[in-house]
Amino acid sequence: MIFSSFTFPRYFFIDIFLRNAYGNIMHRRVYEITAFLKPNQKAHQRRCTYISKFFLCLFIFLPLCILLIIGLMLDTQKKESLRERRNLETFPFHFWTQSEQLEKYISDHLPYRSKLIDFYFESGLGRDLGTKNNIIGKENFVFMGQNSPRNLPTLPVYQNTYFFTPEQISLLQKNVQKIADFAKEHNIKVYFMIPPQSSRIYHKWMPDYILRENKPSVTEQVETALKNIITVVPIEKHLISQARSQFPLIYKTDSHWSEDGAFESYKLLMEAIQKDFKDIRAVTPDDYHIELTKEVWLPYQNSQKPFFYNGSTYLKGLDYGETQYRHYIYKDKANLKINRDKQFRFSDYEKGSPHRAYIICDSFSYYMLPFLMPTFSHIGMRRYNESGTGIPWGIRWKEQEKELLNNKIDILILSISDQKLEELMRFFK
Repeated sequence: MIFSSFTFPRYFFIDIFLRNAYGNIMHRRVYEITAFLKPNQKAHQRRCTYISKFFLCLFIFLPLCILLIIGLMLDTQKKESLRERRNLETFPFHFWTQSEQLEKYISDHLPYRSKLIDFYFESGLGRDLGTKNNIIGKENFVFMGQNSPRNLPTLPVYQNTYFFTPEQISLLQKNVQKIADFAKEHNIKVYFMIPPQSSRIYHKWMPDYILRENKPSVTEQVETALKNIITVVPIEKHLISQARSQFPLIYKTDSHWSEDGAFESYKLLMEAIQKDFKDIRAVTPDDYHIELTKEVWLPYQNSQKPFFYNGSTYLKGLDYGETQYRHYIYKDKANLKINRDKQFRFSDYEKGSPHRAYIICDSFSYYMLPFLMPTFSHIGMRRYNESGTGIPWGIRWKEQEKELLNNKIDILILSISDQKLEELMRFFK
C-alpha cells in the first residue's frame, strides 16, 4: 500500500488524538500506520514510543504554556469597563474549582480588549447596547446610564452597591427631625416618598451584562432610617409588582414615570394621607378623560420657562419607538386656578378638599400634579432642582417655613427621587 504525503499526516494526527482518548490504542495505530516506512521492527517500535510520549507531553504542557503566556499579557490592572458600565471579573483564587469565573477573568482582561470595545461602539456596531449616557435594555427600553451633578451614582444605585455611611445617615436623620419638630409645632403632617429611577422598576428589562446585588437598596436604607421620624410611603415594591401591566409605568425612551406610574404612586400616597385625614377624597380614573397616545411628555418646556401643571400634559414630539400610554385630562380642569410664579407655584380648586397641601419635589412628582391639584383646595409646589430659572438648587428649608406658615399648610409632601437623596443632607444650606 502506498501512502501519499497528504494522507500520512492526516491519519497520523487523528491517531494522536485517539491516543489521548483511548490510551495505548494510539501507540498501536502509530506503529501500524508508519511500519511500512521502517524495515527494522524493534527500532521502529522504539521510535514510535518516543513519538507517542512526545505528543502526550505536548498535549499536557502546551495548554499550560498558552495559559502562562496569556497570563503575562493580561491587563490585570484594569478594574472596570466604562464603556460597558460594569466592573471587570476579579481573579478567582480557587480557579481549579471555578472554571467559569476563570474564563470570564481571562475574557475581561485580554490585551487591547478596551480598544476593541471602543471600536465596537464608535463604529456603530454596538448601537443596540446604548452609549455612555444611555443603556438600551430589553424590548427597546432606554435607561439612564450617566452620572449627573448632585445625583447619586446611577449604576451603583441600581446595582445595590451604593449606600450612605453611618455619618451621612445620622446627618439625614438630624435634618428630617428638625422638619418633623417644626411640623409638629404647627400641626402639619409630613409624608415622605422616594420615586425610584426607571431601571429599578423595570430591572428585569435591564441588560443581563449589568449585574445586580440581591440585597437591600439605598432607598430601603433611607426609608428604614426615617420611618420613626415621619410618615414614610414606600412605593418601589408596588411599582415593581405592577411593571407588567398593560400600560407601562415609565416611558420607554425617557427616565420618568408615565402618567400611569404617577397615578399608581399617587394612590399609595393618598392611602397614607387618608389614614390621618379621612374626609379627603382621592381622584379616580372616572374624573378624567383618558386617551391613548404614543407621545411622551417631559416635566418642562423646550424654552425651560417654569410652569405649573394645568391639568393636561405637556407633550413632546411623537416617538415611534414608544408603545401606547394613557393620557389623563382632568374633566374640570377649567376651574383649576393656577399661579405660575417662578419660585413658589400653587393651584386653587374650590371643589377640592378643604385641606391645604404643599409638595417639595423634583421632576418625578411633577407627574403627580394632575392628580394632586383637584384633590386639595390649595396645593403649593417647590421644585428644589429646577434649571433655567436662575433659582439656586436646594431645598433651603428656611424659605419653605415661611411659605408653609403664610399659606396655612396642614399637609407637607416630601418627594425626593432616589438619585437625589443627598439633598436631604442639604436642607439647611
